[in-house]
This record gives sequence, C-alpha cells and structure tokens, in this order.
Amino acid sequence: MESASYVQNFGECQLGDLRLNRRALSIGKALSQKFGQALSTVFENAKELKRAYEFSPISKPALKS
Repeated sequence: MESASYVQNFGECQLGDLRLNRRALSIGKALSQKFGQALSTVFENAKELKRAYEFSPISKPALKS
C-alpha cells in the first residue's frame, strides 16, 4: 500500500521554481515508500541519489586524505 504522507509533507512546498517543487515531491515520495531503508536503496539509480543529496540541506563531512 502506497503512503500518501509525502503529499501532506511536501505537496504544498513553494520553492520558487516548479522544477524544485517537483524534485521535493519526488524525493518525499521515494523516502515515504521506502522509509527506513538506506538512501542507496531508496533511489533507483546513482543520478537520482546524487540529486537527492544535492537537494538536501545537510552538509557533508569533508573527506580525509
């Protein structure tokens, strides 16, 4: 059964750009459908995963050399 909670949480977002609004909704939908799973399994391919990370406001830790 598909959860529609992503619409409740992301459906009204207004980010100033229709593409960003759609991206937020698609990310929310994917996260809602596969809640609790690793992000690498939530998104179907590397491109989607990368876009989700780029969309996220969470800063990434610097890699040690």
